[in-house]
Amino acid sequence: MNTPTTHSISARLRTLRLERSLSLREVQLRSKGQIPAVVLGSYERGDRALSVSKAIQIAAFYEVPLNYLLSEPDPTIGASRAIVIDLRRLRFLVTDKAQMLDDSDQLRALITFVSGIVRKRNDWHGEVLSLRSDDLNLVAITVGAPTDALVGLLERNELLIQLDR
Repeated sequence: MNTPTTHSISARLRTLRLERSLSLREVQLRSKGQIPAVVLGSYERGDRALSVSKAIQIAAFYEVPLNYLLSEPDPTIGASRAIVIDLRRLRFLVTDKAQMLDDSDQLRALITFVSGIVRKRNDWHGEVLSLRSDDLNLVAITVGAPTDALVGLLERNELLIQLDR
C-alpha cells in the first residue's frame, strides 16, 4: 500500500495552488493573511511540518476535503517515468488534422496546454517537451481525462517518447 509522504503532501499543496493559478502572495491575500506566503512556500517545499489545524485551514481555503491532502498518492504517477512529448509529431498533427485520431477535443486541449508551456519557456524550436512526472496530473486535468487515459492518448497519437531507465 502506498502511504503519503512529506513529498507527496508538499507536491499536492503546490499542485492545488498552481491549478488555481495563484501565486504564494495571492494565497496570502485571499486568505486575509491566515496562510502566509512564506509559510505555504515552506510547506510546498517540505521544509516545514504541516500541523493538523493548518492542514484543515488550507483544505478549507482550496475547498477540498482534508483527506485529499493526506491521502495516498495517485499510483498512476510515478517517479520512475519521465513524460516526454514529441513536439515534432504534435506540430505535424496540427498541420495535418486528418492524422488526428478520434481524440480531437482532448488533443486540442493538449495542444493548447503544450503551446502555453513552450511560450512560457521561450522554447520555440524545441523538438521535445519534458515534463516532470508530477505534471502529468495537471495535463490530465487540462484535457479532462484520467492520467492513464492521457497516457493512452499520447501513445495512440504517437506523441509519447519512451525513455529507457
